[in-house]
Amino acid sequence: MKSPEQRLGLLAGAGRFPIYLATVAKAQGYKVIVVGPKGRLEPDIDNCADKVLTYQFGHTREVLKILKEEEIKKVVMAGKVDKRWLYEPDISFDDLTKEIFSRLSDRKDDTIMNQIVKILEEMGIEILPSIEFIRDWLAPQGSFSAAKPSPSQKKDIEFGFKIAKEIGRLDIGQTIAVLNRAVLAVEAIDGTDLTIIRAGQISPGAVVVKILKPGQSLKFDVPVVGKSTIQSMIQANAAVLAVEAGSCLVVEREEMQRLADQNNIALYGIKNV
Repeated sequence: MKSPEQRLGLLAGAGRFPIYLATVAKAQGYKVIVVGPKGRLEPDIDNCADKVLTYQFGHTREVLKILKEEEIKKVVMAGKVDKRWLYEPDISFDDLTKEIFSRLSDRKDDTIMNQIVKILEEMGIEILPSIEFIRDWLAPQGSFSAAKPSPSQKKDIEFGFKIAKEIGRLDIGQTIAVLNRAVLAVEAIDGTDLTIIRAGQISPGAVVVKILKPGQSLKFDVPVVGKSTIQSMIQANAAVLAVEAGSCLVVEREEMQRLADQNNIALYGIKNV
């Protein structure tokens, strides 16, 4: 049996990202124990991890118990924890979760996650940023698709980037959709994909910009785009997906580029403007 130092707890959410990260971590020699909410994980994650353990979403004490019993001293976070889950009619919270919420000044993403990180670190658990495993997945600068943004679309990218940084600074979201220097949709609790679809309900041709929030901790909530992002772009008839170069993870890149090229969608990495 590997030592506790070689065991990696992957606190997983929804989507494919935890699967890819588990695969990479195992290739680097870790024994990967996935810990995720019941009914929210991708079904084939069992094929990529050494062990998959689940808990009732909203029951923080269950998570801590699993980490202690499994002797996990290192944790990485990956996948979407949809804040809409907090408002489902049948949701229940254990005593520790209620206590955490009672101490919060608000329920913004960073406020909640910083409290979770603090609890884990007080248990002696080291939180590893996901990008430490997959730095080569960070978005490149410039175009990485066959289609290229037009001069007008580049102006929209610059316009959207500055506004996205402001909504990110306020911890509202990481994504914005614009067209002709007007804001079509801003990401809030609904997430990136639904923000893109909302923009498409207003007008085709949107330019979507996703950034790293100013001051964002890379221990959690690293911005990620993937195949589902492009599928939402197709559904919305959006034209450009611009992501912050060197700060946003691009998963399923080959599939993304193939879908983007088939649908004349431009993929673009932008640096500070």
